[in-house]
Amino acid sequence: MTSNLAECINSVLKGTRHLPITLVVRETYFRLAALFSKRAASYAGQMQGGHVWCAKVLQEINKAKARANTMYTVCHDRDNLWFRVTEFDKPHQGITGGQYRVQLRNRTCDCGRFDALCYPCAHVIAACQNLRMDPMSYVDDVYRLEYMYNMWRHIFLQVPDERKRPSVSLALFKLLPDRELRRKPKGRPCSTRIRNNMDIRETTNQQKLCGWCRNPGHTSRSCPNRNS
Repeated sequence: MTSNLAECINSVLKGTRHLPITLVVRETYFRLAALFSKRAASYAGQMQGGHVWCAKVLQEINKAKARANTMYTVCHDRDNLWFRVTEFDKPHQGITGGQYRVQLRNRTCDCGRFDALCYPCAHVIAACQNLRMDPMSYVDDVYRLEYMYNMWRHIFLQVPDERKRPSVSLALFKLLPDRELRRKPKGRPCSTRIRNNMDIRETTNQQKLCGWCRNPGHTSRSCPNRNS
């Protein structure tokens, strides 16, 4: 599964996946520059026409209003704006009914849409209709055209042609290997585990003992007591 943001990027990069990575980066820059300019002009025109909210949000709220007209609402606390909204089954529309707790002051609803999308769901609209409140007052400011225009109005700087760019001497750059990452060609590899009380003998200068007689000064191969 992919998120909506990933799908948007895929639509912008459609037709460039077969190109080398440098061309993909350059094409991403230029296509995003054109997309930002187009969206900024669109939202600026909507603001000049007197619109305040995003058209997609208004469309979803109008659908939720038609759905909220068939719900039953009970107010539990008028001061804290607590409501219990009952939605009835609508099998022909694929809607499963139930009871939902709505807290307008805390901006929460049991369905989760109000908490996640930050604009009123059908249950919140039903609660607002119970007190004759405007549900648009619970729409987050991120859906205002002014905020969306400020997000898309950023300008991408122009990039000069590669043939007109100043040349850069590669002699100034010297790649040096990390000697700590080099593998030793010979010898036993060093232990990198965390030391504890069991490793005291390894950190001290104590002489190694023979594996046969347990005496220091020789090994099990040259042990004089091995044949005795």
